[in-house]
Amino acid sequence: MQARFTVLLSALFDFSLRRNFVELSSCENSTKRKRKEGTMSGRFALSRELALCVILALSGYTVALEKYWLPDLEWQTASNWADGRVPEIDSHVIFPEETRHAVGIAEPADLRLSALDLSRQGSLVLPRNGKLQLSHSRADARVSRWSRKGNFFWVDPANWNGSSIAAPHLEQLPCRQDSVVLPNVNRTLSILLPINGIEVKSIRPSNEEQPFTRWQWRAFQDRREFVASKPTVNYAEYSCPKCTCQKSSALDRIFHYYYLEEICTIQEGRCGFTACEYPLKVEGHCCPYCGGRVSTSTKSISLAVVRITADEALEGYAAQIAWHVRRTLAGGVEVLVKSKGDYSGVVIQEAVENLREMLRSTGIDVSVETAGAAIKDSRLAVALGPFLGAPAVVIVLLLLAFLYFGYSLGSVLSGCMEAVSSVRDGIRVEKQKHGFARFENVPEGNVQIADVAGTSGRQIDDSEERIRQPTGGGRFENPLYRSKRDKPEEREMLDTPLSLAALKGKVEGQLENVEMDSEE
Repeated sequence: MQARFTVLLSALFDFSLRRNFVELSSCENSTKRKRKEGTMSGRFALSRELALCVILALSGYTVALEKYWLPDLEWQTASNWADGRVPEIDSHVIFPEETRHAVGIAEPADLRLSALDLSRQGSLVLPRNGKLQLSHSRADARVSRWSRKGNFFWVDPANWNGSSIAAPHLEQLPCRQDSVVLPNVNRTLSILLPINGIEVKSIRPSNEEQPFTRWQWRAFQDRREFVASKPTVNYAEYSCPKCTCQKSSALDRIFHYYYLEEICTIQEGRCGFTACEYPLKVEGHCCPYCGGRVSTSTKSISLAVVRITADEALEGYAAQIAWHVRRTLAGGVEVLVKSKGDYSGVVIQEAVENLREMLRSTGIDVSVETAGAAIKDSRLAVALGPFLGAPAVVIVLLLLAFLYFGYSLGSVLSGCMEAVSSVRDGIRVEKQKHGFARFENVPEGNVQIADVAGTSGRQIDDSEERIRQPTGGGRFENPLYRSKRDKPEEREMLDTPLSLAALKGKVEGQLENVEMDSEE
């Protein structure tokens, strides 16, 4: 068997298949290494490797993936409703205003609802043999609210599966060498196609084995499933093993920029916290990339050889990491490595070093990059730092100022302790009812609080009587309040006979005394 494969290799060289020279050279180097082993297992591995090399040389080995459209827009799917339950009979169904897609009732059924609120831009797809009835509105009707909102974009990576999590966002979408699988024809489909024209290998419904022809797919794009969209998804004209994910021409970089901008408009808001110290910048990825990269700038390196080597080198890390092999816009080949769970810099470093050694053993010189150590999410501490750190800085500055002006450290600390104690203990204030007090010069000098506000004249007189009554208290004299109301009136006896002039003088003298008292 070994001799026959060697003859076949010689024939391939004679036919000048120079475009696969690197693949054959790698296989030839591996063949020489296996010959030196001289064991049965070595000869068996040699035969298997030679067969693989011949297949690669003849077919231009490429890997085509099937990528599936994920969104489920069916009425009967419980997870599509806010309360996790499908609407019951006589329910009040509400579709929010943000609903801009179609909702389908796949199975023929007789639905009876008490009320149905539809959005302006969405649609409800009814089965051909089904029936929808609206009964009288009920106040106690159970409300069911549709949970999905907005459009479903072709350029949203969350709407597709079938690619590695290590792939950049652009390559998580269908590439020109990928086959697209849509839901079966009995399911509801609502897709907003990309603005920029792209190419795929084929498109088929999930219930069909054969894909659409070019003409069938062009006609299918005119249906209402792609309403408000232009037919921008086309079939690739030819196979290109050394092309990038999408078009291969001098305008690649311009197309890459606009197509990636359309993707990142949706994806950038989901980037979240960057869990690595030195994130990588990866072509076609909208967020900082926490992982590792093994790359070579040599354009003649076979993508298939690198992919097979990466699968063999990283097989032992399959439970912890994922990897993706691709061709860059510059024509080189790179392997992207990413953790499946939380980012681990140690595991990524070990994996890429192992891959580098294995690629170098096959004669491929590569460079290695990693995103450094893992870091924890400290955004909360960063946000609260200025609020908590500013008071501490102010306290330190005040302490230095007191020391500068001659205060001892002990006195400063003592004052701080007293301030802290007063704040900690608080100031106890006894709550009392306050009123107005009136002080009078009474014979016994008793002082009482008179409730004057809001009382009638009789109550005021009673209070005055109580104030005049002795209560056995101490004597209090208010020098600012002098009242002659309780003083006995002094009467002066006039001698008779009294002349008119003398009487006038007496009256004028008393008037002067009264005026002086009033001025005082």
